[in-house]
Formats: sequence, C-alpha cells, structure tokens
Amino acid sequence: MQSKILSKINELDKKLDAVEDIEGHLEKLVEKEDQEIKKIEKEETKIERAVFEVGAFTIKKSQMLELARGVAGAFLGVGLGQVLGGSVKMAETLPWVNTLGILLFIFILVGVLIYKHDKDQITQHDSAVFYIFKRLFTLYLIALLVELLGLALFNNFPGWDTTLLKALIIGSYSAMSSAVAFTLI
Repeated sequence: MQSKILSKINELDKKLDAVEDIEGHLEKLVEKEDQEIKKIEKEETKIERAVFEVGAFTIKKSQMLELARGVAGAFLGVGLGQVLGGSVKMAETLPWVNTLGILLFIFILVGVLIYKHDKDQITQHDSAVFYIFKRLFTLYLIALLVELLGLALFNNFPGWDTTLLKALIIGSYSAMSSAVAFTLI
C-alpha cells in the first residue's frame, strides 16, 4: 500500500515539475511581451513627439500628417468639383435652400464617416459629438481654404459676393469628401 502511495506521490511530483516548467516558460513569455509593449510605447512617443511648440500650443507629427492629407484630398476634390461640377455656375442658379441642403448633407455624410472610422478613439474622449464636431470643423475649414485657393487657381473666382459663398459651399462638397477620404486612409 505504501508503495502505491509513494508511486502516486512520485507521479504527482513529476506532473508538478512539468507544471512548474510550463509556468516558468509562461513567465518568460509575459516578460517578453512586456518588453515588446515597452518598445511599442517608445515608438508611439517618438511618433507623437511635438513638431513644434508655441506656448501652450503644440502641433504633433500626426496632426501635421492629417493636415497634409486633408489639404491633398481637398485639392483633389476642388479640381474634380471644378471640372465636373462647375461650382460657380451652380452657385449662380441654385437657390439658398438647395445650397444649405448641400451643406447639411456634407456635414451628415462626413460626420458618419468620421464616426465609423474613429469609433475607438471617440470612446477615449469626453464627448463623441464634440470629437466629431472638432474633426468636421477642421476638415471643413481646410476644404473652404483650399476651395477658395482652387477658385483662384482654376481662374473661376466669381468675386466677393454671395455667389462666392454659394460656390464655396457647393464646391466644398467634393473638397470635403475627398479630404475626409484622404484623412481616413
């Protein structure tokens, strides 16, 4: 009987040794993963390092990249809008209701695209509405500035009147769509 008990104890000791070996191996894997996480965090801090700072205002590399993508996309959209849409001609004929409807459509479409793409980042911020509004405002400002520049460069500037406002709103549809597409890439 004692030999059976001793053999069972020896079997349990062998199994316990195997479990301890596995446990040691798992601890080494966890340490390796921790080292990898630290490497990734260091790379993230390098990426997020400030390009320049002016007082409390800091522009980061990721923000500069987003700005460059937005401008490139907006300029592509302005070119397409000028060639295909003729925003100035449309602005001369469309009533304000249609123009404002286009503006509303732009904001809804781009807001949905931003929400869909940045859903995981939005949960980290205080308010999803504020996050989306901030992104919309930034992209729309870029789109308007590039649209204004595009009207001048494509020699289609209507002058400083209500036609310009309508042309900016109508043309900003393609500029804004392209800008958001480029920033979501």
